[in-house]
Amino acid sequence: MKSYGQFCGLARAAEVLGERWSLIILRDLLVGPKRFNELRQGNPGIPSNLLTTRLRELEAAEIIERGLNGRSVVYRLSDYGSDLSPVLIELGRWGARRMAEPREGEVLTDSSLAAALLTARTDARVRPFTVEITAGPATAHATVSERGVEAAEGAQAEADLRIEGPGLRDLLADGAAEAARAAGTVTVDGDESLLVDFVAAFRAPRDEPAAG
Repeated sequence: MKSYGQFCGLARAAEVLGERWSLIILRDLLVGPKRFNELRQGNPGIPSNLLTTRLRELEAAEIIERGLNGRSVVYRLSDYGSDLSPVLIELGRWGARRMAEPREGEVLTDSSLAAALLTARTDARVRPFTVEITAGPATAHATVSERGVEAAEGAQAEADLRIEGPGLRDLLADGAAEAARAAGTVTVDGDESLLVDFVAAFRAPRDEPAAG
């Protein structure tokens, strides 16, 4: 692991988190524990040997730990690593401010979509509900309750609300639910009255391009 040679907390954090793919691995584990193959399949751009190296580094730094789920080995955030959760969420919010359309070659994964829901959560008080989101090949769901928001990858059979379509980023940015439906960029199934609660509970503002 590279050292910056400085007695500084930010430098120490950058030594661990600044390596390629480290933050993405932590993003996926923020959503929930994962097996090695789940991390690999969810991030097709990372070579297996590099994933192995990053997991060893993060485990050595006591940010992640291994455990058993049945007979399978899973990786999860340690207590120390869980302290990074608000940092990862705020960093995701900061990065999302300059996101509009995907760049060429960029993909959306189940884990990144679930993490986007965590990133976009607000403190607004709304009635409890469960929402399933599908955007391109990715599907994730979130449960909103008095305790906050829990997000996970994949479908949710008992979802109260389902939102599908390429207009999710615009919906999170401006909350114009009816405009998005009228334009056909999102479709809604289930309790449509919950769409108001969704745009209150999940917002990810986007910066306007600089003039000139």
